[in-house]
Amino acid sequence: MPDATVRSEESSAARGARWIAVGMVTVGLSNYGYALMLTHLLNVTAYSRFAAGQGLILWATNVATVSVPWVLAQALVRSRSDDNRTSAIRFAKLASAGSGLVAAAAVGAIATRFASSATALALALSTFFLFLGTTTTGWLQGQERMRSLSVLSVTENVLKNGAGVLLVVVAKLGDAGALGAFGIGALAMLVRWPRTPKGAGRPWLAALANRDLWRRAAGIAGAQGVVSLFVAVDVVLVALLPGNRALAASYQASATLSRVPLYVAGAVGTAFYPSLTRRASGGVIAARALRMYAAVALPLAVTMATIPPRILPAVFPTQYGAVAVLLKYTAVTGLAAGGISLITAFFQAADDYSCTRWLGVGLAGYVGALLAGWRVHGIIGLAAGGALGAAAALALMSYRLVRQQGRGVLALIGLVEPAAAAALLIALRPYPFPWMAAAFLVGLRAAVRFVRPVARHARAPRWAIRVSRG
Repeated sequence: MPDATVRSEESSAARGARWIAVGMVTVGLSNYGYALMLTHLLNVTAYSRFAAGQGLILWATNVATVSVPWVLAQALVRSRSDDNRTSAIRFAKLASAGSGLVAAAAVGAIATRFASSATALALALSTFFLFLGTTTTGWLQGQERMRSLSVLSVTENVLKNGAGVLLVVVAKLGDAGALGAFGIGALAMLVRWPRTPKGAGRPWLAALANRDLWRRAAGIAGAQGVVSLFVAVDVVLVALLPGNRALAASYQASATLSRVPLYVAGAVGTAFYPSLTRRASGGVIAARALRMYAAVALPLAVTMATIPPRILPAVFPTQYGAVAVLLKYTAVTGLAAGGISLITAFFQAADDYSCTRWLGVGLAGYVGALLAGWRVHGIIGLAAGGALGAAAALALMSYRLVRQQGRGVLALIGLVEPAAAAALLIALRPYPFPWMAAAFLVGLRAAVRFVRPVARHARAPRWAIRVSRG
């Protein structure tokens, strides 16, 4: 493909990533505010149930938000006729409803192990409605309408958080209300469900019989199901394992704070996926996507890991005192999980599902590290083990990506500035106010690097001989 066309693809994807990132960062900050508010509105036991339920929703919806939507987006990008596009939309509607029923049953069944029947039911219904709304996500993504998708995501989040506060404070429904609000927020996506014209014969059955779309959906869902376990398994484990509930809730709150890189990875992956799925200079575009992710995720992880202990009591109730110790571990886990999610998206865009085996090996190591850490030193050991296991899994997936696309795919990731920022924030950690000033500047610099036009960035280093092998 000519360089001009590649640059056009990169610029378009980067603009979309910035729109999605604005929405997802807004959603992320709003979610953190919601979670922090609930640490004050719910007792420690109820918050632990909410966090475990939220982890299950995150696990299920991480699968939902890429399996059916990305199949639909890919079909819309590659389709050459209106009939094919309409058939793909019908398929997405049927698949989201069917997979939503299965996921709702699974999530509800798991939730009965640590929560009441009312909470399990609220969790199951929320999961189902979230799955239904993913057709809208794929439809907008396939048309590359990232601004509309960003606005709709923020609307969904505002509705969810507002409903959750009302259900907890006014209706006194506790963790059941806080989790049921996810389903209420999902209704925003259903308002924009794409319409399909009436067709001759049995168009819905024809759409359902599309083996190619089923194959893609199964491949993406399988890989993303494994990826989502990197996000959910730890917060569910601490709810199930015996131990101090306040320490478990501290871990869950810390894990929630450390998930920011996942939102960044989701924004970049969603925006770049249509360009990647065209298979046009995929290595070049993947390198740009990784650069955008690292530009924000690395400084954020460093900031989370170095938060001064004296700042946290102003945010969390006294029962969550262990958050200061746990954050330095969960920040690494969140950074690695986001990287794994984004790298997996590159394979999925190219219809390469062989990465699922590598993900499975990484996940086995991650879970083993979590359990080994817990045996050695309880929740804190679990956090340390999770950080090591997630980092090892990211290294494994990066190795797989380099083998496929060449060393140049990692060429644009800058490490000097994050290392300097880490050194500065570690040095200032005993001094809260100077640390906050430095953290603000680090965050501002990361935001500037994220929104800069792609063409202004420096060239790849000499060791990156080729960006892609194909």
